[in-house]
Amino acid sequence: MSETVLAIQRCNACGEAVFPARYRCPRCGAAQWSSEPTAGGAVEESTVVRHRVGAEGAGDVYLASVRTLAGPVVIARSETALCAGDAVALAIDDAMRVWARAR
Repeated sequence: MSETVLAIQRCNACGEAVFPARYRCPRCGAAQWSSEPTAGGAVEESTVVRHRVGAEGAGDVYLASVRTLAGPVVIARSETALCAGDAVALAIDDAMRVWARAR
């Protein structure tokens, strides 16, 4: 599985950081953005999905809300259970899924 570093958008006018990308800044309404990599963050909350409709026997899916170093919160998958406060690295895979990996 090939991965790239997660990039967030930062408004050129006011500096607001957002994820996912938006057309206009929610703070000032500007429409010019710069992209910056965010290598990681800290887990705020986590959960596990054990039963999914139509996915019998597919296994557990671990999810976490991660506050990035740049500020925005992203929802990321994980291969293992994570706990609040865990430092994680963030990446996006070929299927455009955000992944969190414990550091």
